[in-house]
Amino acid sequence: MGAFTSQIIVPETKACTKHTDPKKPNWITIHAVATELSIAEVERLWLRFKQLGCSDKGELSDEAFAQHPVYQDAFSRNIMKKFINPRTKTISFENFLRGLKWCETSNTEDKLRGIFRMLNNGNNLPKDIFRKIIERVYIQPEDKGNIDRVVNTLYQFMDPNNTGTVNEENFLNGCLKLPQPLLEEALNFELLPSHMRQELHNKLPEMATGRKTQNGFDGLFSSTGPTPAPRSNVGGSVAGGAIPDDKTLQKIAVKVYNKDWARLANKLDFEFEDIEEFKSQNNDKRSQVYNMLKRWKSREGSLAQSSVLAQALRECRMDDAAALLS
Repeated sequence: MGAFTSQIIVPETKACTKHTDPKKPNWITIHAVATELSIAEVERLWLRFKQLGCSDKGELSDEAFAQHPVYQDAFSRNIMKKFINPRTKTISFENFLRGLKWCETSNTEDKLRGIFRMLNNGNNLPKDIFRKIIERVYIQPEDKGNIDRVVNTLYQFMDPNNTGTVNEENFLNGCLKLPQPLLEEALNFELLPSHMRQELHNKLPEMATGRKTQNGFDGLFSSTGPTPAPRSNVGGSVAGGAIPDDKTLQKIAVKVYNKDWARLANKLDFEFEDIEEFKSQNNDKRSQVYNMLKRWKSREGSLAQSSVLAQALRECRMDDAAALLS
């Protein structure tokens, strides 16, 4: 993941552990606000982090992680190593959260580049190394006979010039030629299963972040955590069955343009060709997303309701944008 590590590792001077520790009641809340994850997600991942063997300080050392069965899988081990603070040689709970959030919310291209950089430490993939990787994927005895066919088929996509090796661009372009639904399913990663997220949305009020001050989030570092602030409607009333106005669509575009907005377009029934058209007609990503949303609104007419768009946004893990439609 290399270049993406800076999005995961938090400087120690700005870390949550400067203000809390696992024994304090605001441990979960502070991490939820800092990472912009829900309380339910942070609680679930804190349980998983403890199962990996973290210390009383909420840190996971390489030695402790090595005792867990997950460590035996090379791919999982390489992912976790990207979360390690190079100075302390440990993984903080906050970096663990940020790393998993990256796995869930990054766009398709970034995910594919991140995967490539973990497969062979970012080096090109000769066919023999590629075959070893596929062997680790096809572990069932009945699948072993398909390995050569899978390797040869994938190499036709990724090594069109028959050079005998695959670089990052070849890997990316080859993967993007795969059927979109298949690729989306393969790269899909959820911190919370969709049915759990939907249940929480239906039953629980969403947590709103506090106001930022020069010293951080206002009220965040009290023993009980921040007091949620009420949300106001954006760009007029857009709740329920109302049709979102263009100003609201602009604000949604600002929220999602740097995420996997192509996935959102798929949820709104746009095809690959439509997405390429939006990209070719608009140079900047915000305009691409905004015009896609306007096209959806025009196409659906009276059915272009806020509830429909909000549902699609939540399914793409764009909850902050969905909140604009509440």
